[in-house]
Amino acid sequence: MAYIEIIPEDEAGPDLRELYDRYRAPWGGVDTILKIHSLLPGTLKPHVDLYRTIMFGRGPLTRRQRELVATVVSRSNHCGYCVHHHADALLRVSKDRPLVDAVRAGNDPAGLTDAERLMIVYAEELTLHPGQSPGERVEELKRAGVSEETILHIALVVGYFNFVNRIANGLGVELEGYWRPDGYSDPELPMAHDDR
Repeated sequence: MAYIEIIPEDEAGPDLRELYDRYRAPWGGVDTILKIHSLLPGTLKPHVDLYRTIMFGRGPLTRRQRELVATVVSRSNHCGYCVHHHADALLRVSKDRPLVDAVRAGNDPAGLTDAERLMIVYAEELTLHPGQSPGERVEELKRAGVSEETILHIALVVGYFNFVNRIANGLGVELEGYWRPDGYSDPELPMAHDDR
């Protein structure tokens, strides 16, 4: 149970009901990370807009890379809610279960480029040690051929997931009921994080 009240979908007033209807996931309900905003519904749309822009908008990172960074940051923050959602999304876009299982477990995954390995080191260090200057990591990324636009995009994904991980962890956001025991959703079930 979350640490604060969440207004259920069937008890939402007109304004909140409109938001719930707008953000209803393909599986038929509203993801808990969105419903946690129910006491301050004015915060919901800006949150979703930021998420959609960073994770689905135009930018130099591929969807696979975005979900890779999202999963690494969420794992580093011990955010089970976001690890479930974004490891699942990574599996859906990569179709590579050994890669995703390794990322979830914090192991060195096969199948990454040298630049992607540097990306996840940068993401982990920026997450775990935000006060330390990551200038050396940024220079390593540049030497590996990663553009400054791409580095900005990585930092935005890292920043967003540190934000949302703290919401999920800090408010006790619980997983929805559709997760399988292996930590993934049914691949036949459409998810909000599927490619758009």
